[in-house]
Amino acid sequence: MRKIALVGTSATGVQAPHGDEKWEFWGVSARSAYFVKATRWFELHRLEGEPEDWAEMWRKTVKTFSHDVELLMFYPESDLGPRVTAYPAERITARFGTYFMTSTFAWMMALAIDEMAPSGKTADPSQCEIGIWGVEMEYGTEYRQQRAGFRHFIDLARVLGIKVTQLASSGLAYEPVPYPMWQDDPLLNKLELRSQQTSKRLADYDGSLRITRSMIAQNKAVMEEIGRSKKKGYRRAERLAELKKETANLMETSATLSKDIIQAESANEEQRWLQDYLSP
Repeated sequence: MRKIALVGTSATGVQAPHGDEKWEFWGVSARSAYFVKATRWFELHRLEGEPEDWAEMWRKTVKTFSHDVELLMFYPESDLGPRVTAYPAERITARFGTYFMTSTFAWMMALAIDEMAPSGKTADPSQCEIGIWGVEMEYGTEYRQQRAGFRHFIDLARVLGIKVTQLASSGLAYEPVPYPMWQDDPLLNKLELRSQQTSKRLADYDGSLRITRSMIAQNKAVMEEIGRSKKKGYRRAERLAELKKETANLMETSATLSKDIIQAESANEEQRWLQDYLSP
């Protein structure tokens, strides 16, 4: 049975079955300390097109482990190791096209599929498996496009009879609601309502905070004016004490509002992220 583990750089990569001799391990980027064995490594970017400092750091890093791993590249640099190999892009694109090639992991998944289920054939699920660890693709507009491409190949692998295993806690475990059913999806509608409520609460907090800070500034200005006043019979000490106490209360309110704003912004960001993640 052939088992290929695609391991990314997020924290869940440590949960891959490292040390299990039944698995091949395909990795990307720098090799983490927990990566005790690797079969293949992928660097598909043209290093000369990357920032010079980053490219030199990568070359230096990959040389520390490329002696025991096949390094697949679109633009091979033979001095990076004894097993530098050109990625078979022509064969893969002839079969799968380029539309869904939105990330290194899409290319990796396509290669795994091509080797397990050659063109025109389906695989035996009991004889092949692709596992995914350390690949989340959760935040940012960049990952929205990358998720779509990678998910395409996950679905294609299953259609071709390849068992696909991934963590239930992985971001990729979320399935987007298909178009146009998302309009009536209860979770998405609930998230939209919550997001609207949170946005309104943020606006209220922001307005209250501006008023509170304005009152603090006014009180400080009055206290300075009283301090400069020479008017006889004016109960300066008593009035200053009142203003100081009021200002202290206002500053406490300001601090509380600031914390409330941070919490609401965090909640709103999470809600918006989940809406985006579950939407087609």
